[in-house]
Amino acid sequence: MSATVRQVVDDALELVGEVAGSGVQMYGDDRMRSNAIRAFDMLFKKYPWHQYRKWYRLQLDGVLGVVTTDSFGQVRDFEDFIKVCRDAESEPIPMWSRDSNPYSSAITSGGSKLRYWSSLHVSDANYALRRLQFYPVTATGFVNIQVLLYPLVPPASQWDWEDVWYLDRALLTYSTAFMTLVGDDLSTNAANVVKGMMNDKFSDIKNALSRIPKAIDPSSGVPTEWQEV
Repeated sequence: MSATVRQVVDDALELVGEVAGSGVQMYGDDRMRSNAIRAFDMLFKKYPWHQYRKWYRLQLDGVLGVVTTDSFGQVRDFEDFIKVCRDAESEPIPMWSRDSNPYSSAITSGGSKLRYWSSLHVSDANYALRRLQFYPVTATGFVNIQVLLYPLVPPASQWDWEDVWYLDRALLTYSTAFMTLVGDDLSTNAANVVKGMMNDKFSDIKNALSRIPKAIDPSSGVPTEWQEV
C-alpha cells in the first residue's frame, strides 16, 4: 500500500514512541523527513521493485554509440540498468569489459549490428541524460533497455510532504523508525526491535513476490504448452 511522506513520518513517530518509551527524545519534522527519505532510498536500492522498472525502446545514433533522446534523467546509478537487448530480442547483450580495448579492430570493424554496452564516462556531455555507451559506435537501429527509475522527477530536488511512495507502508514506517533510532545511543534496544520488524517485513514481501507465477518467454525455446502424442 502506498503512502505519502507525511503519512510515513507520522506512522514512524508513533512507532518510535511505542518501542522507545516515554523517555525518548522528541524528533522534529525536518529530521524525520530526512530519515524517511534515507529509508526510502535504502529500500529502493535493496530490491528491483517492479513498480519502479520501465522498458524503453530507443534509437541509436550510429555515430557516437549513444541513444538519440535524453531518457535517463531519473536513473540514479549505473547498476540501475537491469537489461539491454537488441530490438525485439529477448536475450540480453553482454556488457563490454572495462579492461577490454574499445578501439580494437573487433569493435571498430563491427559494422551496424549492436554487440555490447557499457557506461559513458562521467565527463561525457551525454552522461547525465543518456548514460550508456554502445559498441560498435556505428551500430544503428533500436535498443530495448529495462531500467530502475527513481521516482523523483527532475527538476524537483527534494521530496515534498504530499509526494507518494509506492512501497509497502509498514515497511516504509519500520525503515524510517530504524533510521531515526539507530543514530540515538539511548535507544539501541529499540533500534534493534524495529530493525527486526523491518527485516521480517522485507522478507515477507520478497517471499510473496517470489510466489507469483512468472511467464516464460516464448522465444526462449522452452515449451509453454504440452499435448499428448
